Amino acid sequence: MNKPRILFILIAAVFSTMAFHSCTFSGRGSHKHNEAVVKDTVPPLGFWEDSLDMIETEIRSGETVSVRISILGLSSEDSYKLVQSWDTIFDVRKLRAGNKMRAYYHTDSVSFHDLNFAVYQASRVDMIVFQCTDSLAVWKVTKPVESFNRYADFTIHSSLWNDMRAAGASALLISDLSEIYAWTVDFFSLQEGDRFQVLYTEKVCENEVIAIDSIYYAVFSRDEKSLPAIRYDQGDRGNLYWSETGESLRKAFLKAPLKFTRISSGFTYARKHPVTGVVKPHTAVDYAAPMGTPVMSIGDGTVISAGYAGGGGNTVKIKHNSVYTTSYMHLSKYGNGIKAGARVRQGDIIGYFGSTVSLSGPLLVFSVF
Repeated sequence: MNKPRILFILIAAVFSTMAFHSCTFSGRGSHKHNEAVVKDTVPPLGFWEDSLDMIETEIRSGETVSVRISILGLSSEDSYKLVQSWDTIFDVRKLRAGNKMRAYYHTDSVSFHDLNFAVYQASRVDMIVFQCTDSLAVWKVTKPVESFNRYADFTIHSSLWNDMRAAGASALLISDLSEIYAWTVDFFSLQEGDRFQVLYTEKVCENEVIAIDSIYYAVFSRDEKSLPAIRYDQGDRGNLYWSETGESLRKAFLKAPLKFTRISSGFTYARKHPVTGVVKPHTAVDYAAPMGTPVMSIGDGTVISAGYAGGGGNTVKIKHNSVYTTSYMHLSKYGNGIKAGARVRQGDIIGYFGSTVSLSGPLLVFSVF
């Protein structure tokens, strides 16, 4: 039995004990005794929703809360007073178009002029309640969030997303895993049979996973090789994950120039152009993603050119050291300050996905030479 497997079993044993206590003291049982009392005294939002009619709207682009509440039936003067009270409860600059707002009216109302309450969904957890009758008031309601320790074990058969979901793990785990292994595993070239084992904590609100809190230990396996990632937080130094031999997983170069999406083609010397149909050598990797997706420098370096490069479209080239130079082609636009001579750090945005020449869609052609 190899070292990673032994270490994984030991950590899993400790973790399972932690999970037991976490579930035991999660708070679900502690509310049961007082449930009837709470229901009779303090409703979840601070008012009885069942006694009112409700309609749901959403914040439109460029719209303010005061405008939306006025549309729902409150006078402009009272709407302004409410928002003034809101400043001490929620940062109005964080208002987001598309977020929901629910309006509550008396069941016998015949118009929108009898608005009782408006509830803005600030996040999955936080809601801002506006009392629009009697004395105007605003308060914040935070839904209870529980943390649960989890274990996921899945093998790639079709795709990372499908196989992870089939194993019962939250898709939110993908982002965290891709960041942990960003220097050591190319998530755009996962193969059938690749395996992930993960010990982690997730946050749950109303039976919905809203975040992955921490990944304590993970193992990526391919064939007979395993790559453990052990969490050890060094604070400001930023090195969170280490191998079983004590080496940081953070390296000089990222494995890919963008966050995980999908890969469209790999290295080949007989690639047919997707538009012209001409077969010619292609020694770069093509990444496909939505238009405008940020493209990152895989390492520290100096921009040696940033401009239109014929068949490569808008291209940025970065010299990292005396050995390696990287090229990023077909960008829709460049990142701020990206020009010849500019210094960049690993992870800096150097451009955005685009389609500046004859391509079938947004594409990044990335190469190292």
